[in-house]
Amino acid sequence: MSVLQIRDLEVRFATEDGWVVVLDSVSLDVPAGTTLGLVGESGSGKTVTGLAVLGLLPARGCRITAGSIRLDGTELLGLSTRAMSRVRGNDVAMIFQEPMTSLNPAFTVGDQIAETVRRHQGLSRRRAHQRAVAALDRVGIPDAARRARSYPHEFSGGMRQRVMIAMAVCCGPRLLIADEPTTALDVTIQAQTLDLLREMRDELDMAMVFITHDLGVVAEICDQVAVMYAGQVVGGDEVHRLFRSPPHPYAEGLLAAMPQAGDPAAELATIPGRAPAPGRAPDGCRFRTRCPYAAPVCADDPLPLRTVDPARSTRCVRLDELPLRGPR
Repeated sequence: MSVLQIRDLEVRFATEDGWVVVLDSVSLDVPAGTTLGLVGESGSGKTVTGLAVLGLLPARGCRITAGSIRLDGTELLGLSTRAMSRVRGNDVAMIFQEPMTSLNPAFTVGDQIAETVRRHQGLSRRRAHQRAVAALDRVGIPDAARRARSYPHEFSGGMRQRVMIAMAVCCGPRLLIADEPTTALDVTIQAQTLDLLREMRDELDMAMVFITHDLGVVAEICDQVAVMYAGQVVGGDEVHRLFRSPPHPYAEGLLAAMPQAGDPAAELATIPGRAPAPGRAPDGCRFRTRCPYAAPVCADDPLPLRTVDPARSTRCVRLDELPLRGPR
């Protein structure tokens, strides 16, 4: 059974136009020991999905109006604030995009990790500090006992990200959500961070959701990919097959826009237009106004996410007749 199972999740935000749908019928499965990549342009709903799992969506101006989120078979939607607080950090953890804004500058990194352990596992101060030092050592921070007494500003960007990973995994969560954890890092540190996340996933047999817009990173760490556009999952597949044969024209557009090492002077491909604002998507396929393959049938409403085979799904009604392919 999947560690994380999301079914038909619908989230609405309050706007000047009333309550608009920002997540529409999102369904995902993440088995233990595997990584699901959530990809798409900014505003496609990736981070909102992650925050919904952790119960971190704002209480005012936001509603989860339909669907189910199960962690190891336990329904998370509807849990009390106290019950969700016990789950968050202990059973499911999140690594946020920018570690400098996620770490408290007034406390040492050791104290911040130890606080997480004390809150969720009830250890004494001494035992919690020992666990914090062990966590820092586990993620490859040298001289961990001394560095545990350091403040966030005393670490480089890559080391701060390692601290965030240590904090996330110190309680042995079943699910880790990583929200673009390599965006601000240089290529070498990015590769080290990906290797570390892979090691932690395998060591703890965690399920991981990796949120990113970088398809190169997806190829490195993910087993499955779900492509999101305008609040919907428009396609999903095993990572290697997605690069060979995209499950949706939008996925093909994202792949075509990747820089190619063979010809650095080549002009980057782009997807024309822009994603629709929440509540203003066209009928039928939400991508059809930007799609080079659009046909009248694409305007039919609604377009469900259909399963092609156990690993592959699509929201494109013309997939079987289109010559979609990966990077040229």
